Amino acid sequence: MQDIIEHARQLGKKIASHPRTVEFLNAARSVAEDSEAQGVLKAYQDQIEKIRGLESSGKAIEPEDKHKLVDSEAKVAGHDKLKLMMKHQADYLEMMNRVNQAMDEAIQENEKK
Repeated sequence: MQDIIEHARQLGKKIASHPRTVEFLNAARSVAEDSEAQGVLKAYQDQIEKIRGLESSGKAIEPEDKHKLVDSEAKVAGHDKLKLMMKHQADYLEMMNRVNQAMDEAIQENEKK
């Protein structure tokens, strides 16, 4: 088992140094250091939570709440740092999904033997 752990560490180091990871972490750090970006993101997340709460409790979602969500989404989409972070996050997640898929495929191939 130790050899598997060592391979996992090596893979972790490769993933950590990959440009997609570095770009995502840099963009996330930039957002974390920007109070305006944090405010825009928090307002969006708060509105999402409010709507989810209304949905889960079976209450009606008022048009005002829908408009606030649309406005919050537009502010997120229009904020350069958030937009960049989301782009890099999508790239990173796509890479990680491909890594997971490769591991799953290897396991499935081994099961066929």
